[in-house]
Amino acid sequence: MSLEQTSETFRNAGYYPCEIGGLPCEKEETTKRHSSTWSHLWGDFVSSTTLHGIRFIFYQDTYIIRRLFWTLLMLFCSTVMSYQIIDRIIYFQSNPVNVNVKINYNQSLEFPAVTICNQNAFKATASSTRNWYRMIETMYNGSSKSLSLADLEKFQASGLSFNQIFQQAAHRKEDLIVSCHWSGLPCGPVNFTEHLTDYGYCYRFVAPENARSTGSDNGLNLLLNVEQYEYMPGPNDAAGVKVLTHVKDDHPRVRELGIAVPTGTQAFIGLQVIMIHNLKKPHGQCQYKSLKYFPRYSYDSCLAECYTNMAARRCGCRDFYMPSFNGYPPSCNFMQYFGCLKPFYDDLSSLTETCDCPTACEYTVYDPVLSYATTSDYAGQRLMDNTNITALNAKLKRARETTHRMEERKLRSFEKNVQKMEQALKNVKQLMEETIKERIANQIENVTFHYINIMRVTQKRILLLKYQIYNVQKNFMRGRDAMEERTLSHLCNSFHEFVFAFETNLRNIVGENETDIKIVFYINTLNMIDVRTENAKRSLANFTVLYNAYVTGTPIFKYKFLNFARKHNTFIVPRPLMNDSTYHNSYARRYSGKLGQDIVDIMDSLSQYRELANEVFTNGTLYITKMNQYSEGFIDNCEKFYHTKSTLYYETINRPERILQKRLEDIQKRKADLIRIKSSMLNTLESLENTSTAVLNGSIVRIETITRKTYEYFRLGNRTKLSVSYLFHSENFITDLSQIRQFLQEIATRGAFLFDTWMTMADTAKHIWGDVLNDRDLLEYYIYKNYTDFLRNATHVKDEIDIDFRQVRSENDMRFVVGNTDALFLDAVSEVQIELMEFNKSTTFDEKVLKNNFLEVNIFYRQLSYEEITQHEAYDIFALLCDIGGSLGLFIGASVMTLFEIFDLLGTYVADRKFKRKS
Repeated sequence: MSLEQTSETFRNAGYYPCEIGGLPCEKEETTKRHSSTWSHLWGDFVSSTTLHGIRFIFYQDTYIIRRLFWTLLMLFCSTVMSYQIIDRIIYFQSNPVNVNVKINYNQSLEFPAVTICNQNAFKATASSTRNWYRMIETMYNGSSKSLSLADLEKFQASGLSFNQIFQQAAHRKEDLIVSCHWSGLPCGPVNFTEHLTDYGYCYRFVAPENARSTGSDNGLNLLLNVEQYEYMPGPNDAAGVKVLTHVKDDHPRVRELGIAVPTGTQAFIGLQVIMIHNLKKPHGQCQYKSLKYFPRYSYDSCLAECYTNMAARRCGCRDFYMPSFNGYPPSCNFMQYFGCLKPFYDDLSSLTETCDCPTACEYTVYDPVLSYATTSDYAGQRLMDNTNITALNAKLKRARETTHRMEERKLRSFEKNVQKMEQALKNVKQLMEETIKERIANQIENVTFHYINIMRVTQKRILLLKYQIYNVQKNFMRGRDAMEERTLSHLCNSFHEFVFAFETNLRNIVGENETDIKIVFYINTLNMIDVRTENAKRSLANFTVLYNAYVTGTPIFKYKFLNFARKHNTFIVPRPLMNDSTYHNSYARRYSGKLGQDIVDIMDSLSQYRELANEVFTNGTLYITKMNQYSEGFIDNCEKFYHTKSTLYYETINRPERILQKRLEDIQKRKADLIRIKSSMLNTLESLENTSTAVLNGSIVRIETITRKTYEYFRLGNRTKLSVSYLFHSENFITDLSQIRQFLQEIATRGAFLFDTWMTMADTAKHIWGDVLNDRDLLEYYIYKNYTDFLRNATHVKDEIDIDFRQVRSENDMRFVVGNTDALFLDAVSEVQIELMEFNKSTTFDEKVLKNNFLEVNIFYRQLSYEEITQHEAYDIFALLCDIGGSLGLFIGASVMTLFEIFDLLGTYVADRKFKRKS
């Protein structure tokens, strides 16, 4: 196609592009231009615009597929371009900011102000001295401080203010700061200034010069004594200090930002300086404001000033830590605080939003890195060696006395323990005065009563046994003795000599020739025989009397015993025993009645001797065999006589006396047992009674005195707890306590002994009564004398004794009368002693106290550099235009000029329309 044809084609299409394909533009008349339509303008635009691709859509002879492809491509690229341009515009409108962090290294850095606050706001001794302890305790009794109108009147505190109590009752810096070193140089309390903060009365250190080195040895090194022994109720409960590093002109928010350091530790606070530069609006929120109470602006200072202004507007005063200028606004007294300012604090969270306190455009932050180490035993000992222990001990004692008196919990706990001990002592005293004393007295009375009764019976039995023995001895055995002396002992006396004399006389009769002499021998022989025969007859008669006396129990004589009438002799005779003695065993049964027969046999032998003598004298002849036979018979009968008599005496005659003597010995042993039991019981009871009296009048009285003195500590306040502790640990108190303990233990021990001994006495009584009631040999006398007590049934009497003694011992049983009274008393005393001992230990300054009160704080720079954080505009208008141009060129091949071409197209069209309407 030639250039002419191409030009013609564009003309037919109604387009008049300028220099399409190198074709020169044709000049039109001005009036012709005014009559151009939108089609002509659009044709000129698409043929000449820098917006690539659009002309391929509007070529007249282009293929439909090609036109559709370019249309879709243009729509897609335009959409993506539009999205990116809109996104960039939105990003631009968000005022984005870039933060640049820069590390600057210096030769020195300004050291921050260091504010140190004791976790405990008030000092116990100072508060107690000014009579503020109870008021402060009441104020901080709950979760938040409060005092009612009644409390204000009670403590006369309406005119007081927190400024006063913080300044006068807070811990002193001279006590808090034990040791101070700044950059290796000594410093002290004089280098710290007092400041009231939201955490109470605090102390601020401002370094005299910049820090030139890093590390803990080149910062602020503090050894602090928080005086935990002086702690009392307050706004905080922790032990230790709070440390805050800040710019010296800033208002310190210790409560929120302070670092807590506990006691017994070494805290290392390494600081990193961060300087922050913020942008103003619209890119940032920072703002500079002039403050009334602070020389430079900071968020914390602005907030404090805002709170101050709100408090002043609402209450006409301020809180103790809020700033003021020339005394305005004044500090609130308690009436104003609790009546107005405290309710204001309840609404503070909502009112804070009304404070216009933007972020400062420039401020400095001291970023801490905290590490701890426990104070070692070696370090603790070294501190002990380098510390004035005497002064600390004096302060510690005074503080302990104050806190233990003023702390309601400790005071009431101690008072409760003392009251518990007092009540336990009263119980012990009551037990001793009433129960134990009564039971001891009852037992003494009952022991004496029963002893007298049993002894009366015992003595009666002894008397009657002695009477029986006397009666047997004098009225029976003495008859035997008389018979023995007069007849029985002579019957066979020298019977061998008698036989020899008899045989000799017979031989003389036979051998003598002289009649006269023979007659003399004969008469002499007969006399010998007759004497023996007569003696035998008398012996037989005596034996019969003696034997019948034992069988029938009839006294031979009538001897009188003491003051007893002779008529009693008949009834006092132990007839059953006497009679029983004649047959109680085989020997008695065999020999007791045989003696009479033996005497008869002797008489028969004597008769034979007489017959033989007559025969020899008459006949003059002696039969030796016959004589020997008679002699052997006589000798045998005499031997039998002696044996029978001996057996009779032992088994029958002497037996009643032996048995009665044995009974007497038995009853005397029982009497001795009774006396021993009575003496043992009475000695035990009297010993307990004397000990009880001694304990009641001595140990109990002295402990009551100590208890009264202890109450002086609670009620009068003129006695220290240490003096009370001395009383409770004195040698006298320990001795008195030991005496009470031993006595109460003896009550249980000896009570068991008495409990068992009562039944031992009962057994003895039952044995005595058994002997009395079961003695059949005295039954006749009991009946005769009408001893009704001795005529009772033995089993019933033993049962009565058993019941009576068991009742007495159970009613006065002291084994368990003490129960746990002694344990409760001793435990109560032990609790008081333990508490006082713990108090004593707590008043001695040792390593434990040191670790509970001392701590070390080391504040230093980690490195001599500061981190500078600066905000910059992240996206300005130029960057926006660049991004828009880039999007145009990237997606549709256009540029910023393309925008002006579009503006020109629209402007031309509007202008043509306007001129056309005018035409």
